[in-house]
Amino acid sequence: MSQTADSIIYTGTWINWSQGRILGSTITLSERNGGLLTAFLATFVATAGVACWAILSYTLHQARAQQERASTIHHQQQATLRNSGTPGAASWQFLQIYWNWRKNAARPLARTLPLLLVALLNIIFFAVASIFSSYVTRAAGNEVLIRSPRCGALLLKDYESAPQQSFSDFNKLEISDTLNAASYSRACYGSTHDPLQCNQYAQRSLPWKADSNVTCPFAPDLCYLGRTAAYQMDTGPLDSHHALGINAPMSDRVHYRKVTTCSPVHAKDHFEAYNDTDPSHIAYGDTLVDFLFGPVGEINYTFQYNMHSLVDKNGYELTSLVAFAGATHDGWEPIPAISRTDGDLSIFFLAPNSVSYQEPVTDPFYAATTATSVTVTGANLTFYTPDFLVNVMACVDQHQFCNPITDQCTPLAGAFVLGSARSEIDQLGLNVDQYTTAQHINLHLAELTTYSSVHSRGANALRASDTLNDNFQAGLPNTQWMTEVSSWFGISMAKLQQKIVQHATGPSNIPDSYNLVKPQTAAERNICNNQIIRKTSGTTSFSVLGVAIILTVGTILIITSWTLDSIMRSIRGKKNSNQYKSLQWIVDEKLQLQRLAYEEAGQGHWSGGASTVPLTERDDKIGLPRNANMQHPRLSQLVGHTVITYPATPPEAEGLMEQKGPLEQRT
Repeated sequence: MSQTADSIIYTGTWINWSQGRILGSTITLSERNGGLLTAFLATFVATAGVACWAILSYTLHQARAQQERASTIHHQQQATLRNSGTPGAASWQFLQIYWNWRKNAARPLARTLPLLLVALLNIIFFAVASIFSSYVTRAAGNEVLIRSPRCGALLLKDYESAPQQSFSDFNKLEISDTLNAASYSRACYGSTHDPLQCNQYAQRSLPWKADSNVTCPFAPDLCYLGRTAAYQMDTGPLDSHHALGINAPMSDRVHYRKVTTCSPVHAKDHFEAYNDTDPSHIAYGDTLVDFLFGPVGEINYTFQYNMHSLVDKNGYELTSLVAFAGATHDGWEPIPAISRTDGDLSIFFLAPNSVSYQEPVTDPFYAATTATSVTVTGANLTFYTPDFLVNVMACVDQHQFCNPITDQCTPLAGAFVLGSARSEIDQLGLNVDQYTTAQHINLHLAELTTYSSVHSRGANALRASDTLNDNFQAGLPNTQWMTEVSSWFGISMAKLQQKIVQHATGPSNIPDSYNLVKPQTAAERNICNNQIIRKTSGTTSFSVLGVAIILTVGTILIITSWTLDSIMRSIRGKKNSNQYKSLQWIVDEKLQLQRLAYEEAGQGHWSGGASTVPLTERDDKIGLPRNANMQHPRLSQLVGHTVITYPATPPEAEGLMEQKGPLEQRT
């Protein structure tokens, strides 16, 4: 991408229309802030788990509360439910209760196990929930929005005023774009791909279907393999949102389709050979072969081959030309047998020159079946020389736009035809955003020809070159020509992805002969602000719905845990029923249990027996006896089996009381 990605990634809330308004609501944060939110959510879920346990323990305690006397193990379990702040602490306490009562109570396991399981399930559920809280980032995916102040299109200023500079800048941009697209296509448009390089566009690759038995797109006798053996690649309808990342609701999208049909072409009736007899020519004395598929400007041939190249030790030479349907022909003007008015025509001339093949090749674009013996380091080896001086292939590129709301489509046509004033696009009933999106894509169609995938790279565009060494070519399958055109088609699709994103990011530098044309309308600005790419680092995106669910459910649990007892006490008070349950919840609280123990032992002057925190008088002192039994401590002294307690100390005895310990005062 043309700018440092982190500087143009939008952080904040937005809607990813892939999933709709609700599920697609997304918040994108910087990596640091995203880490903080992830940590907060995990902590919040853990806190909600504790709150859930508080609700469960209250519910279990109240369901088990009874007015009649019950066993000691029952009351210990009730005290555990009341006072264990976490399910972990409760689980441990329940285990201890079971273990110590296993020989002294009836069915201690059956009476304890359900409570233990509830606590353990609470632990497990919220431990998993805490881990999966981070999955709200996965729900949002790694898609982010680009919002760049340099969003816009590069257009030539004035070619006529500075043709040399304009031509140079144009070539530099074309070469750069094509090389980048070729690199991406090779890495990402195959059965295997590099996840680091290929995880940048909204869709890794744009799909297409191939058919090797379509009707010849030219004059029937021109296709080398017959009338029904042309090779066609068809993307089908590509959604502007899903395929190209132009983020928009369904009502504002368009569908784009590209169809390319290719075939090797007979050249036998379309060439002439002659000797150059003009001493002023650099090729004087050489035999030249002119291929006649239409003049190029003032030159009356399409491609010229010098047979001297056969002995010049040259490798592959690949030359390409293009003719846009509906455009003024100041370049190549195809002959009627190959010309098309409903598509853009690319033609390719492949000269093998001095290349020899290690095996016979029957592919029509590389045909080499003439055996020849060559002595290499004393050994006789057989190689195969090309059957033709030059092999010819041609492709037709067609484009189509559709309105997915009405299913209306333009006819398949060339780039210039669709880009012309009052084109078929105007007849699709598109709304403003749809129309702007269609024109946004249409702006780049001229750069998606098969010619554009090849022209700036020459023979380097051939996949066959991967197995060429010192002009010796390994054997090639008879479908190698299909491999080549599929590769070129993939480059054009990668270039479309690249161009759409480059428009949103803006150029890193603007050549002198170009202007950056920024968006002029609200719809154009909307496209600039809604380009999706994929990014695996630097930012983190969260599902707003996921975060909202976590915060809402967690908050409800926490508030419920704080208010449940008060609500139930209020309800029971109004209905005057089951108030003993609320009372047991109070007295089973640890501070109330402490009060009961000390108060029954006669220590302290207590108040708040039904409140959260019971109190003694300001100067009261309570505690264990000085000589408490280390094996079985008690709060009161025993005389036989009777606890002797005394009434509150009268004022006149206060001086004496201050000189003795709390239990000595009772002996």
